[in-house]
Amino acid sequence: MGFRRRKAGGGGSFWLKTAGVIIAAAMLPACGYRFQGGIRLPDNAQRIHIETFQNRTNQELLEALVTNAIVFEFTKRGENIIVDEPSQADLVMKGVIQSLESQTISSRRKDAAGERRVTLRLDVQLVRPDGRVVWEAKGLSDNDAYPVTDDKFQNDFRERRTAAAVTTRIAERIFNRFTDDF
Repeated sequence: MGFRRRKAGGGGSFWLKTAGVIIAAAMLPACGYRFQGGIRLPDNAQRIHIETFQNRTNQELLEALVTNAIVFEFTKRGENIIVDEPSQADLVMKGVIQSLESQTISSRRKDAAGERRVTLRLDVQLVRPDGRVVWEAKGLSDNDAYPVTDDKFQNDFRERRTAAAVTTRIAERIFNRFTDDF
């Protein structure tokens, strides 16, 4: 059985159109086109620096978790706006972690929690080099719950995982509020 020869103009145009679509799709990222709109910074700023958030809780390394989540969110959704040094930035983001609370919201038995809720509260602001605050959000909070077991290590893991999920959502909210306001 051999290959059949197609009629002139029949099959070649399909591959030509397909190749054109593939080439056009491959060129979109190269020209900087994005489906999501660009980030508009206040006062026509081009670059921001995100300082490590102040941690007013007794939770070690919470400031790193929160700051990294925010840096990741801005890096993921906006190209080349984050700079390493405050001197290179038009705006500096500063924040204070006010609290990270874990409280029982339901019980399995009289003396055992069934479910706990983790709540994170923080303040954040954007400041110009001259110290003028151009944007702020106070009292941002988010929470999530996790089931409690009799295994302390499992509960600690679940609490940390829940705190990380809450931190990610707060970072998304900060980004969305920040970009929606301008």
